[in-house]
Amino acid sequence: MKKIIAFVFGLCLLGSLSFAQVLKSNGVKNTLSTTFGQPYGEVGDSDRFGLRYYGFVETLQARIDISKFTVEGMLNWGALTNWDTRGAFDSLYFANTSITPFWYTNHFDQGGWWTNGDAESYYVNFLFHPIKGLDLGMGTRLEWKIGPAPSSLGNYWEPLAHIVQGGLKDAAPGGADVAGYTYYANTYTALYRNNTKAALGLRYRYEDFLEVGISIPSGVTTNAPLFNAAFMIHPVDFFTASIAYEGILQSNGNFYTGLSLFFKPMTLDAYLAIDFREKGDYDLTDQRWGTGAAVTFIIPKTSITLRPEGGISVYSDANYTMAWYAGARIDIPFANSFVFGAWSSFAVGASDVRWHDKSSWNYNPDYSGGFVFDVRPDLTWKINGYNSLTVFFDFQSRKAYYGKLYDVWATGLYWTFQR
Repeated sequence: MKKIIAFVFGLCLLGSLSFAQVLKSNGVKNTLSTTFGQPYGEVGDSDRFGLRYYGFVETLQARIDISKFTVEGMLNWGALTNWDTRGAFDSLYFANTSITPFWYTNHFDQGGWWTNGDAESYYVNFLFHPIKGLDLGMGTRLEWKIGPAPSSLGNYWEPLAHIVQGGLKDAAPGGADVAGYTYYANTYTALYRNNTKAALGLRYRYEDFLEVGISIPSGVTTNAPLFNAAFMIHPVDFFTASIAYEGILQSNGNFYTGLSLFFKPMTLDAYLAIDFREKGDYDLTDQRWGTGAAVTFIIPKTSITLRPEGGISVYSDANYTMAWYAGARIDIPFANSFVFGAWSSFAVGASDVRWHDKSSWNYNPDYSGGFVFDVRPDLTWKINGYNSLTVFFDFQSRKAYYGKLYDVWATGLYWTFQR
């Protein structure tokens, strides 16, 4: 029973992380992937994009712990092509790249090209540990996190990757095909406004009981002091609480709080975020808040792990309706060295009530919030203690707020070595 509880707890911690993950201990991890598929296109459009092959992407991560110092880094290296069924084999190049195996999710929308599949082409972090529990860090992606949040269960290049919050976009209704994403500031070394993870940070952790941290992210303004702060406490075995604020002393910061309850043999995560962005910001979005929860457990008398989750986003503007999503991840080990897994989610975007008001200047009865459906099965073969091979298939269908239906699919292989 203790092993089961430890496994569930570890899976819960993994699920609480966002897609960007650095190595948690000394070692090396290398992932080589290859992918092909069909990019987004309007269903029924005879001129939509053809089949595309996305070449090879290698992601090398390394972490070295020596005495009181930690150095870690990552490099994405690609041998990529832009081949499709309507063109020739061209644009072959070998380069440091931010293109991931999910580059296929590029698609055309009324607002232009939406890019969903980018990642940092590299990161470099340096940490100094002067005394036990105290860390001073600087780097391009510190990724210091506290508390749970909507999961993607891995980096984009990893077998457990999936879309976040059902694929909702960070925008007001009409600003994206399916709007309603909420930002959760449990990654307290990031700066959401500038979309950067580079920071200078200081944190103190007392065993598994307490964590306190502050950071100054890259790109902060100097017209008012701005820094991020976080606090986590684990007073008893079955309860952990966290709180963070991004942009202290700024009028448009981000508040986060989360908690985890550990039962036998399952874990409940719950989280709340408030985005205090001011109406009229450059991206034309409005203040919103979001909340959600997830449960991780092993089905009794089996080794099957199930993690359902869901959440809502509510805008401060009364003209905007609520957005919501629901999803689940299942993992089924079998034959000692194989694991079948699958993620599926469904999301409904926020809409503008004025679209259905005949007296409004933006009246359009054909508009709605739209929806996103995603399903992603995968099969992993654990070759040995260091190597694994994963094959996956991903299908996504999106109905945009203006009524058109788009879909996309991709399939590929991942080979991962970690030691």
